[in-house]
Amino acid sequence: MKYIKQLAIFLVVLLPMGANAAALSENGTGNVDDIAKALVTYFPKVTGKVTSVNQETVMIQAENATGLSEGVLLSAYREGEVFYHPVTDVALGHFEEETALLEVTKVERGQITARAISTQTPVIENLVRLTAARIPIGISSGVVEGDRYLLNELKLALEATGRFAVTVLPPLATFEDVAREGNLYLITFTANPSPISVKVVMQNVKTGKIVSDMESVLQASNESDTILESLQYQLFEKQQKGIAVK
Repeated sequence: MKYIKQLAIFLVVLLPMGANAAALSENGTGNVDDIAKALVTYFPKVTGKVTSVNQETVMIQAENATGLSEGVLLSAYREGEVFYHPVTDVALGHFEEETALLEVTKVERGQITARAISTQTPVIENLVRLTAARIPIGISSGVVEGDRYLLNELKLALEATGRFAVTVLPPLATFEDVAREGNLYLITFTANPSPISVKVVMQNVKTGKIVSDMESVLQASNESDTILESLQYQLFEKQQKGIAVK
């Protein structure tokens, strides 16, 4: 990662904006690690409780939802019986039963609005969370012959945050491909030749809702010329072979 950290990136577009953009520097520049850190901000470790249910619309009280993005998936569950250590008989926790899968539609201070996207719906007093464990995501090139080097660097940067478990998938992966691997989100990564830039789109695989959409122009620092020249040459080769880079 020490080489890619020297690759400066000017972040042109970041949607949605707001607190999530705080991971980027004030003058709008950053690197692959900064993109990964920006994506992390969409997934705070949320816990809450269902306060009302109206058909598929679910209201959730949560005090730690700052930065949570529309399109993020939450689990509603209820606690069951206590389970104990088999030797010491000390209570270790509760069995849990998932009651519904929810998609965030709106976040306000202390309150989340979501919709139930599973066949089941939660009930009032069900607990809700965005897991504190690593979130499984798949990443794929948006073109037939994408830049494998940058894709792998993004994978490493995402995993280094401690928030994601990342699977690199074949180019043009579908939601079905991603879900088959047990992933909840798809990141589509596309390199463009002029100007040399990358586009990063994250969607949940249950509904296709876009969680984040970034477009970044790569700019050389004194130490990153070799990396940019390598990327530029790879893109040139693709054009010579008649491969469309969109």
